[in-house]
Amino acid sequence: MDDEKFCLWAIGIAIILFASILGMTKYDEWKADQDKDDKDEIILIQEGDEISIDYTGYFQGGQDQFGAVFDTSRREIAENDSIPKSSGFQDKGTYDDLTFTVGSGQMIKGFDNAVLGKKVGQSFTISIPPQDAYGPSFDEMIYYLNTTQMMPVYQTMAIEDFYRLYGDVSDPLGKTLSHPVWMWDVVVMEADPTEVTVMNQPVYGDIYNPFPWNTTVEDISTDRNVITLLHHMDDIGPEAMVPAMTLSMFDLEWFDIALMTPQWDEMGMGSVTVSGGEIVIDFNKEVAGKTLIFEIEINKINRGE
Repeated sequence: MDDEKFCLWAIGIAIILFASILGMTKYDEWKADQDKDDKDEIILIQEGDEISIDYTGYFQGGQDQFGAVFDTSRREIAENDSIPKSSGFQDKGTYDDLTFTVGSGQMIKGFDNAVLGKKVGQSFTISIPPQDAYGPSFDEMIYYLNTTQMMPVYQTMAIEDFYRLYGDVSDPLGKTLSHPVWMWDVVVMEADPTEVTVMNQPVYGDIYNPFPWNTTVEDISTDRNVITLLHHMDDIGPEAMVPAMTLSMFDLEWFDIALMTPQWDEMGMGSVTVSGGEIVIDFNKEVAGKTLIFEIEINKINRGE
């Protein structure tokens, strides 16, 4: 082999080696880019993902503006007295983001739907109508109490209602019991297997307070069979609440109807307001029947294998 052929052969080998090295380098660079793209892949929320969020919930105000805050995961919102809070707003003491599994039923429908397709770091505001939030409010769960209340001196009731109020009293005729709400004396005047008649014996002028306000006995008339009670509305504070079990004994008929509503919580508390000379006790959840506005920030997404 002469020198010229050897040189050409050597050059060819060098070109092949260079091309191979260049190809491997380009492949490594491409593979690194692919790996980087895989690592940087944006995860969008889907059903089954466990996510952590921060949020603030508002009632919708006039003209679709933000109303009072009813719940938040943010301490700076909760402790800011310049931001109006709803009557049912409660200080949590400890504030942290909210973690839940999307589509598991842990959250209201509108909330679950709103986070789908969102990504970590994304902040947004949503409006949720009652049908996708906590449902409607029910008139049957509201109790209206006149400032002046009339009740009978002599009261006849079915035997089953008597037992609901006073327990399983054996041989009740002639016995003196304590009224389950008012706590005054009640004497059993008549009793048979189907019904019982009792005589309510409040003390004229005395003050009774089974509710978070005072009630005075204004008049007792056995001739008219009427006890007149005066509820002191001025005693009712902005945070007054009435236990459902109190009204279950106060008005059996109303309670039985309220108990049939879908959202009734037997051990719940009713919020108290005064309107037009009436005391209104509302056992609907504060969020029921309302359009809700949420400010949400996605903090973390965990997707199971």
